[in-house]
Amino acid sequence: MYNPLPTDSPVDLPPPAEPAAVTGDEENGEEDGREPLDTSTDPSDGLSELKHRSRTKSSMGVTDSDEEEASDTNTDGKANSLYVPSSIRYSMHIQHMQRKQSKAQLPDWDKKARRNIVFGGYSVEDRPENHMCSKLYHTKRKVLSLKNYHDEARAMRDIEKFLAHPVVLFKVHHTLWEDIVEEMICKLCSDKPELNLNVTAAMSSIISNEADYVLPECIQGITETAMGPVTEQSFIVVIGTTDTVQDNQVVMCLLEQPFNFGKMAEEIRFICIVLCPHKTKQTKSAIQVARTYATLLADDRLRHNLLNTHSPEEFAHEFELECTRIHKEHERREKLTSMSIKSKQDEKGNQWLPGRDMFNDFKNRLRWYPSDYIKDVKDCTSIQKIISTILFLYFSLLLPGISMGVLDAKYTGGRIDSKSVIIAQAFSGILWGLFGGQPLMVIMTTIPIVIYTKIIYIISLNWDGEGDKEGNFFYTFYMMVGLANAFFMIIYAVLGASKIMAYCSRSTEEIVGMFVSTAFVYDSVKYIINEFNTQFCFPEDIEEVANITKRAAEEVIECDPNKPLVSLIVVLITVYVGVQIFNFKYSPYLNANKRVLVADYALVIAVAAGSFVGSYIFRKIELNKFTVDEDRALFEIPSFVAPTGGSVVAAVGLGFMMSILFFMETNISESIVSNPANKLEKGTSFHMDLFVTGIINAILSIFCLPWVHGGLPHSPLHVRALADIEEHVENGHLTENVVYVRETRLTTLVSHILIGLSVMLIPKPIDMIPEAVFYGLFIFLAMTALGEFQMWERFVLIFTEQTLYPPFHYVRRVPQKIIHCFTLLQLLQLGLLCLVSFGGSAYLKMFFPFVIILLMPIREKVLPTLISERHLDALDGNH
Repeated sequence: MYNPLPTDSPVDLPPPAEPAAVTGDEENGEEDGREPLDTSTDPSDGLSELKHRSRTKSSMGVTDSDEEEASDTNTDGKANSLYVPSSIRYSMHIQHMQRKQSKAQLPDWDKKARRNIVFGGYSVEDRPENHMCSKLYHTKRKVLSLKNYHDEARAMRDIEKFLAHPVVLFKVHHTLWEDIVEEMICKLCSDKPELNLNVTAAMSSIISNEADYVLPECIQGITETAMGPVTEQSFIVVIGTTDTVQDNQVVMCLLEQPFNFGKMAEEIRFICIVLCPHKTKQTKSAIQVARTYATLLADDRLRHNLLNTHSPEEFAHEFELECTRIHKEHERREKLTSMSIKSKQDEKGNQWLPGRDMFNDFKNRLRWYPSDYIKDVKDCTSIQKIISTILFLYFSLLLPGISMGVLDAKYTGGRIDSKSVIIAQAFSGILWGLFGGQPLMVIMTTIPIVIYTKIIYIISLNWDGEGDKEGNFFYTFYMMVGLANAFFMIIYAVLGASKIMAYCSRSTEEIVGMFVSTAFVYDSVKYIINEFNTQFCFPEDIEEVANITKRAAEEVIECDPNKPLVSLIVVLITVYVGVQIFNFKYSPYLNANKRVLVADYALVIAVAAGSFVGSYIFRKIELNKFTVDEDRALFEIPSFVAPTGGSVVAAVGLGFMMSILFFMETNISESIVSNPANKLEKGTSFHMDLFVTGIINAILSIFCLPWVHGGLPHSPLHVRALADIEEHVENGHLTENVVYVRETRLTTLVSHILIGLSVMLIPKPIDMIPEAVFYGLFIFLAMTALGEFQMWERFVLIFTEQTLYPPFHYVRRVPQKIIHCFTLLQLLQLGLLCLVSFGGSAYLKMFFPFVIILLMPIREKVLPTLISERHLDALDGNH
């Protein structure tokens, strides 16, 4: 029944006894000449046990048929789980006796092992010796610089050699590292049979013989993120040295799904194997060749293009295009080097001229103008992305625009309403899509503009209203302020005033962004409080419930406690549904593309949910709906009255102060859009955009339509919607990296054309949306924008346990007290801005644009006296 002892066996042992059921004595450690089979092992050890048995079978020459035969002979009524095939049982017996001999050399250990103590289902004597590591792992890390293709000529020759006969394994489905390597080596043998490659030797140089999960030598990339250096987990270059090849050989592989190699390599999509001979000169060494291809794959634009290929031929063609780009870059650098001396001389001789910066912006954008329409409509992925972004812009501008119209109508007595906002948004958006320098920036009516419109309306009431029975003096004053604002913006553009934005740091941008979010929440809370103050009343007499009270302004108000309660419910439901759908992209459901697609329509779903609750579930309660002037023409110049001298001076002063607001908001929006982290390729156009914004607002002022400027948070959200993003999980925290952004005008143009057509939806069916839904929409926009601000992250850290801080780079570089001190200083500046904007008289509110522009000198002159420059650079550096 047992195989005889091999003659070359290292231990001379008698064969074990026949298998039998396990008895109690055997469980207590009694020896009967054989090793008891434990049936209570930890399930987590199942994989290692199967591997051990598989290796033992192969080493003893046992096949699966032997096991089946042994199983068939087990007819003595014993449980099958207690029976082990003879050859495997013999091997286990030998290993057991070897452990006994090793323990015999340690008398103290043997005495302790005789005690009847059980840990985890094993007696101390019989349990596996897992108190020590099975092997040692030697790691040596070295930082390599990226390959300089212009100075290291050998690099381009290596790439051109690969492209002459590319070996590419495309869309591999394997889930085992050994299978992937074997298929890549076999692909190399089949594509280049003249190599006579020894597959076994090649694989042994790549996969360690001692542990197949260890890569002897490989290269990965390192990316600088907000949380510090992070290993790039999308590609890996594996190095193998073997004498079976006479020259360097390269194999590329694109995996169908991300592959997990272990820590710091959990999402590998690209694998490059470099095989080199042991003896070669330094420039041809394995590490230098691998460094060449690692530098190529370190370019996220190339990886993005490779992922969108559909065949090995397209895959290789993308490498050819990359080589062409490298050659052109080399020629451009040589040309710039030859012209550098002359350029410096020209710069010394040139004098400042008004309009030069704006002209340079125009000249730079003109050469990109055709590509803004045709470049990113050549593949299905980009077309799908553009369509989803058009719909996102349409809903994210139309619905908030109606909300702004609700506020404007409230603050101006209905002279500017939702219909006016929609017309202004469509007209200005189309002009911006055609002539704007940065089409990814979104221009729109914002909360600060609504606040200033309220100030203008209040001030206009102070002048004599004789002959102004229809309230036309407001239109006259509004037009004068708007034209003055447009005039100053054009002056700023001609003089190149946008250069001062070099002093606008991340701190200033985030304070302004937080102010916009705070304004959204402030108006929503104010609306809810006003609803309770006017509607939530309980008359002492039941008969008085039906009574109607009239105010001095002849406004009819019914006392109904249900209305404010339902309005509050609708606001909360709109916010909750919107936030949950927006965060769906971080859930584990569906795949990444579908999750993002669902999240893009969070705003639409939130409005639909709030409208369903307010208009259908609580249909018996009449909630407030927004109203519009249906008789107003699309473009009609209102009737103006002759202004007084004092009103003209006041209008110019208000226009100047408002131009500061427009200057800061537009430049901050474009600064965030043009952030280097977004990797835009077509440059900036601050001066040109300021000029175009001034022209657009001048036209809107003539027709007394709401003004527009660069909007937050819509502008950065527009960029994100058009971007391809890589997500990496590092130390339990998700990091996102923008790979490529489609810089197109189509999304802006088409979405605003659709907004213009939406005028026909007024009043039906848009008037079915309760007013409370729009205020819930304000809170939703504020909450979704908070995640983009580092200031909000640091504010949350104030209430977070220090041991649970995320691994942000400033957490490692700045003491905790200084982090909180900087955050509190930002909150003080935000509080000052809110105090001037929301509190006090209308004359005080006029000056809140000055508070915004004062944020820059505070950051540059005041904060460095309180916090060191080294810590400020870490807290308030680049995005």
